[in-house]
Amino acid sequence: MTHFGHCRRRLEVAIEEACEGQATWPARVAAAVGAAVDLAAADPDAGRTLTEGAGRRHGDDEALLALVDDLATLLEHGAPPRNRRLPAAPTLIMRIARQINLELEAGRGPTLPAVAPDLTFLALMPYLGFAEARRWSQPTATA
Repeated sequence: MTHFGHCRRRLEVAIEEACEGQATWPARVAAAVGAAVDLAAADPDAGRTLTEGAGRRHGDDEALLALVDDLATLLEHGAPPRNRRLPAAPTLIMRIARQINLELEAGRGPTLPAVAPDLTFLALMPYLGFAEARRWSQPTATA
C-alpha cells in the first residue's frame, strides 16, 4: 500500500468511527469534517499527503481525485436537495482539502480544529441554507 493509500485508509476509518451513532445527515457531515480536521491536526504529514494535490490548479492527481469522488458520494448520501446555484459535493470536498492544506502549510496544524466549524458550514450550506448550516456547524449543535 502506498503512503497515500495508508493515509486515505486512516481517514476513512476516522470518518466511519466519527459518524457511527450520528442520527442525522447534518450531524454525520459535522462529524466527518471534524474527523478529517482532527486527523490532519494530529498527523500533519498525513494531512499534507491527502491534501497536497488540492492546491494545484489542474486536477491531475488520480489518487486525490478518487478520494474526492468517494468523499463527495458520502457527503451526498442522505443529503437534502442542493441549491443548484451553489457548489456541488466534489467542489466542496476539494475546497475543504485546500483549506486544510493551506492551514498545514502555514504551520497551523495544532490549531486546525478551530476551523472545523467553518469547514462544516461550507459543506452544509448548499444543502441546508445559511441559517441551518450555521446552526449545525457550531460545536454544540444537536438534533
